[in-house]
Amino acid sequence: MTRSQCDNPAMSFGITIIDRYIVREVITTWLAVLFVLLIVVISVEVVQFLKWFLQGDLTTGTVLPLFINSQLKVIVLLIPISLFLGVLLALSRLYMDSEMTAMMSGGIGPKQWFRSMLMVTLPISLMVLVMMLYMRPWVALQRAEINSEIRNVSIISTFASGRFNRSPDGEAVIFMEDISKDGKTMNNIFQRFNKDGSTHVDLARAARNVRHDTGLDYMLFEKGHHYIGVPGESDYQIIEYAEYGVLIPAPKDRSYPLRVQALSTKELWNSDNPEHKAELDWRITLPVATLIIVMMALPLSQTTPRGGRYSKLALGILLYLIFSNLLGVGKAWISKGIVPYWIGTSWVHVLGVITLYILLRRSGLIMKKNRSAAKHT
Repeated sequence: MTRSQCDNPAMSFGITIIDRYIVREVITTWLAVLFVLLIVVISVEVVQFLKWFLQGDLTTGTVLPLFINSQLKVIVLLIPISLFLGVLLALSRLYMDSEMTAMMSGGIGPKQWFRSMLMVTLPISLMVLVMMLYMRPWVALQRAEINSEIRNVSIISTFASGRFNRSPDGEAVIFMEDISKDGKTMNNIFQRFNKDGSTHVDLARAARNVRHDTGLDYMLFEKGHHYIGVPGESDYQIIEYAEYGVLIPAPKDRSYPLRVQALSTKELWNSDNPEHKAELDWRITLPVATLIIVMMALPLSQTTPRGGRYSKLALGILLYLIFSNLLGVGKAWISKGIVPYWIGTSWVHVLGVITLYILLRRSGLIMKKNRSAAKHT
């Protein structure tokens, strides 16, 4: 070992200043892209979750767990595309600012760039593999439990005070001025529903959610009046009551089917079901696809100061969409038994490697020595 290597611990491990510089640029840009994509996804899902909550499809206690679960599910799928875009944008900036030209003038070429890229891509691909093998089934299982809880929850617990709440069947409308934190006691109730061609209206001072000995749930109105009649006609019946119970229909289906995504990797491995094999292949193929597609960003990032940083962005997104759609087709073919599991989606990866080789040839990042040797002869 030379003295210069001893003085620089990074050099002794083969990590150069250029490696650290490229790695820092790529990781910084990747995290920025991932943050932007997460903000977009979160904004869309917040609107959707608010819609479900206002419709009474979600309770207060299930909104936050379901939202967090949804973000954990989507972040696994955002990592490959965000890493690809992050590498593409980071290297395009280096080309645009002529930093890549300066590196090549100093004898630092594609071989060193690929090494720097692998220092980023390999750990992240391994992280995606762990997330797909272990976190994906856990997230799917948690989502099934949350959905089961939503299906088994009482209808009253989905009601909110200060607004008109519609029953799941759409037949009744209920308004309550105030509701307790546990959702069992309500004050100043208005209820309207249609039955046998007549309109039924209830005005009550209070209401409670009670469960009968038979296990049935009732909404017990207290100190109120019940009006029965047809709108537009003067023939009305008015009934004053101290207590009046309304049966709360139980959910028709209290179970939630467990999806194949919730099965553990071991269960998928021991299964002969084509759908299970397709899910197993998907958990393994996504990290491999991440490694291949990110390597394509190196030749795609080549640009000039006049070309701009985003000149190859459209082409890169198009290649990513084609590659991801082919993976989806391959997964569908496995689940339908069209392609045997031992082949899986490997044909997509072969196409990806061929595409990578073509891009490297066209960009001049490989075969340079052969061409220069032929020129001298």
